Amino acid sequence: MTKSRQSFLHGAAVLAFAGIVTRVMALLVQMVMARTMGAQGFGLFQTISPPYFLLVTLATFGLPPAVSKVVAENLAVGHVARARRAWTLANAWSLVSGIAMVVLAFVLSPHLGRWMDPRATPAFLAMVCRIPIVCLSSVLSGFYMGIQNQTPPAVAWIVETSVRALASVPLMIWMSPWGVRYGALALVIGGGLGELAGYLTMLSTYVWRDRHVLSSNQRTARGDGVWRDLAQIAVPTALSNVLGVVAFAAEPAVMYQAFFATGVSRREATAMYGAFGMAMELLFMPTVLSGAISSVVVPAISEAKALRDSRLVSRRIAQAVDAAMFVAMFAVAFFLASGQDAATALYRNPIAGQLLTYLAPSCLFFYLSDPLFAVLQGLNRAFVSTAITFLSSAVRLACIYEFVAVGHQGIHGLASAVATSGIVATLLAMLAVRRYHDLNLDLRMSVKMALAAAMAYVPMQAIQHGADAEQAWMQFSLCAAAGMLTYVVAAMYLRLATVDEIARIPVIGQPLARAMRHLPFLEAP
Repeated sequence: MTKSRQSFLHGAAVLAFAGIVTRVMALLVQMVMARTMGAQGFGLFQTISPPYFLLVTLATFGLPPAVSKVVAENLAVGHVARARRAWTLANAWSLVSGIAMVVLAFVLSPHLGRWMDPRATPAFLAMVCRIPIVCLSSVLSGFYMGIQNQTPPAVAWIVETSVRALASVPLMIWMSPWGVRYGALALVIGGGLGELAGYLTMLSTYVWRDRHVLSSNQRTARGDGVWRDLAQIAVPTALSNVLGVVAFAAEPAVMYQAFFATGVSRREATAMYGAFGMAMELLFMPTVLSGAISSVVVPAISEAKALRDSRLVSRRIAQAVDAAMFVAMFAVAFFLASGQDAATALYRNPIAGQLLTYLAPSCLFFYLSDPLFAVLQGLNRAFVSTAITFLSSAVRLACIYEFVAVGHQGIHGLASAVATSGIVATLLAMLAVRRYHDLNLDLRMSVKMALAAAMAYVPMQAIQHGADAEQAWMQFSLCAAAGMLTYVVAAMYLRLATVDEIARIPVIGQPLARAMRHLPFLEAP
């Protein structure tokens, strides 16, 4: 195995740091887009997202997590040739399918006006030209997840987002005066340049440093068995992603019908749905951390299963659940205390703040679902996660109509429907993991996390009452700083993490650990 291999939690921390950086830069681009292109341009860009994501899903065909799993388990037992064969087949498929999706989009381009605003067609066609690069980049990321070296994908994501921001902002400012269609096109061009830069960054690392990982004197493996190994993860993952995209596209249609049944106009429904989207954007902001955990869970569990180490599998599952729960507990406390200020400071929308506070307790379920689905993939039970996705999507759409149209709960009914589907998905995933492997949740750890979150809530609530005359962004910033500091210190004293574990966090770990060692009565083990 490569010397640059990283531990499970260190790899998750690397991806989390990169995710936070890229999410902040993406948020800045969105703010510029809203100011230069207005609501129409923002909406125009949103209309091309569902069909684009569908084409990307079909092109990648669930191969990135499949590659990470197959590479990890074969390298663990010394089957380098099979790992190399899987890597080669995945790249070939991604290139061919990516080009096929581009051709399909251009063939259907004369008919696109039936399903989207005609002004969005140039931006959509430019966006689909990025699909081959997206496919190849995703497979290469899967390879690095498989060898458990998350630094190259993390660096590539930061490069991609940086180039996207540096290219998109001036292009939008320059092209937006010609019309919203050109502003959307500028954003797509900037995104394409960013994806190309990120892929080339990761590819250069592979060529110059990590190509030897798959070098071996073993005979090249036959493709039949390798294809089967890849398909065991790729097919259900692709189905699950397609279901997610279809549900994502169907949700606005069901929402409009439900509001229409209660006498709400389309314009009012659109405004409320926009506020709901803002709340969801903030609610899922911390999922960059749980998403990082999910990315490293699949290869880590696959490797442990290939080694027939049941205890290591159990430990990896426990680490993934505990890490996601740690993030979720603080998110609940923070959004309950400062959700209103967060939405007001970033979007100047009080309705989004009300929805964010209303949805805060559901973080406990939303943040756990991705790691649990990743565990099922690592256990070769990806079809189970697909079935859960299908069921939860159906529950989501049914509840939207029931709560909004029948229950007359308005936009809070939509929020309740989304929360209900998230709870159903997480509970079913937990039951599935328990069925196929031991899921020993440490109740003491959960109680300690809840206690630390309650401690963090106290200063945040005090700031809300003591600084209520301050601007929203000031209250939001003070709450975030005080809450995170209190939560981390409380976690240290409650032995949720040690000083040595804190020191292993990339970038900020060492200075944070040095500061922690000055705390009284806190002894490093």
